[in-house]
Amino acid sequence: MKKIFNKFLIVVVIVIFTGGVYLSYSNDLVSGPFVKVANASSLSSSTGFISSALSSLSSSDKISSDIAFLTTLTSLKKITIDTSLFSDKSFISLRNNSVKIDPVIPGRSNPFSPIGVNNKTTSTVSTPKVITDQPTGLTDKSVVFNGTINVANDTANTYFEYGTTKNLGTVTPIIQPSLVGTFIKNVLGLTPKTDYFYRACAKINNIANCGEVVLFTTN
Repeated sequence: MKKIFNKFLIVVVIVIFTGGVYLSYSNDLVSGPFVKVANASSLSSSTGFISSALSSLSSSDKISSDIAFLTTLTSLKKITIDTSLFSDKSFISLRNNSVKIDPVIPGRSNPFSPIGVNNKTTSTVSTPKVITDQPTGLTDKSVVFNGTINVANDTANTYFEYGTTKNLGTVTPIIQPSLVGTFIKNVLGLTPKTDYFYRACAKINNIANCGEVVLFTTN
C-alpha cells in the first residue's frame, strides 16, 4: 500500500511541475514581442472593414498590421484562376464588329481660304476674282446669298443674279462688300419647295466677273 502511495505522489509532483512549466512558458509567449499573423480566414473580410479598422490603429499598430498582411501574402502557396469565362456561350458568341476605314482624299490645305478656291499653288491655276459661296439661312420663302471677292486694289460693284433656271434673270441691287471681301444679300419672296440657281458677281474696272452657279431648294 505504501508503494502505491509513493507512485501516486510521484505522478502528482510530475503533473504539478509540468503544469507550472507550461504556465510559465505561456505567459512568456503572451508578454513577448511577437506579432500575431493573420490567418487565411481573416483575408475573407471585406476591404472596407480592413480600412476602417486600420484607420483606428496607431502608427506602430498599422506597421504591425502591414507586416502581418505581407507575411500572410508570402505564405500563399497556390492561386487558382477561373477560366470558365472562356467557355461561356456569351463569350464565344462575341464577334469583331470593327469597320474598315477606306483612305480618303485629304481636305483643303488652307481651311481659311474662300470656298471653291484651289489651295494648291501652281503656275497654271489662278484664283478666281469672284466666288459664289453656299447659301445660308434657307427657309421656304427666303435665303441669304453669300459671295467672296478676291481683289484688293480694284474698285468693284458686287451683286447677285438668281432665278429658277440656269439663265437666272433677276439681279439684286449693288452690295457694299465687307473689309474681308465677303458680301451677302437676304432675298425674300421665294416660292416654297422650288429649285433656284444663283451666282455672285462683281464689276471690276467696268468688267463683269461672276462666280460659278450654285443650286439650292427652298423648304
